[in-house]
Amino acid sequence: MRLTLFTVCGILLLLFGCGSDETPAPIEHKPNYFPDAVGSRWVYRTSEGIQSILEVSGETNMEGKNYRILKNTLPVSETEFDFLKPTHYRVTQNQVFFGVGEKIDAYVHNELPASVQDEFAGLELHITVEPIAYPELIFCHIPLRPNFQWDALNVKVNGSIILQNLLLLQIPFEIIISVTGEVVAERPLETPVGSFEKTYQIEYQTEITRILFSEAETTRQTQKTWFAPHVGIVKIEDEGGVTELIEYTLK
Repeated sequence: MRLTLFTVCGILLLLFGCGSDETPAPIEHKPNYFPDAVGSRWVYRTSEGIQSILEVSGETNMEGKNYRILKNTLPVSETEFDFLKPTHYRVTQNQVFFGVGEKIDAYVHNELPASVQDEFAGLELHITVEPIAYPELIFCHIPLRPNFQWDALNVKVNGSIILQNLLLLQIPFEIIISVTGEVVAERPLETPVGSFEKTYQIEYQTEITRILFSEAETTRQTQKTWFAPHVGIVKIEDEGGVTELIEYTLK
């Protein structure tokens, strides 16, 4: 009977690790699939040699949602609707959102007057815009997978151009912004900062339709980005050229 008790105790020690000298194996912690820790920074260089730094500088709450503030040392032109350079973003379990409200507002208030300045030379122009829900662009779905397509952004902006601040001299306009995204490839990528075994090439098609004077004018733009999980955007290609990651620090 005593031999049976010793045998049972030995089995229990083996199964449950009763020894006090055993050290549990360390658990490996990977950074977020889409990094968003405050203090993380990415340094990029364009094909012309111009460098810029993106840094997560803080947090903010807008429309009841928590965002990371993204500071860019090389601000985008006010007339350039480049959503791949956001001022703030948020990451959920399944999606990454870029806040584009400020970019749309700047685009409308700067691009429209510039486009009609010849028709109203010498006149003072004022832009009014009807309130819209806070717009977000879906940068990607988590996890990324090849051949997946989605509607990234659909926004309609209505407003008026007021001449000489006279309400009787109003010209209505409408702007429709549509962006679609698609993961077109998964492959390794060589960059100035190093080699990445797995990156996802994402292609965005942007279509902006402006309706003014009862006439519709549409412009289209294609942008490509390469995203490395747990690192971020490592390469961007558009009509302006190529921008590549040359340094990064993740907190």
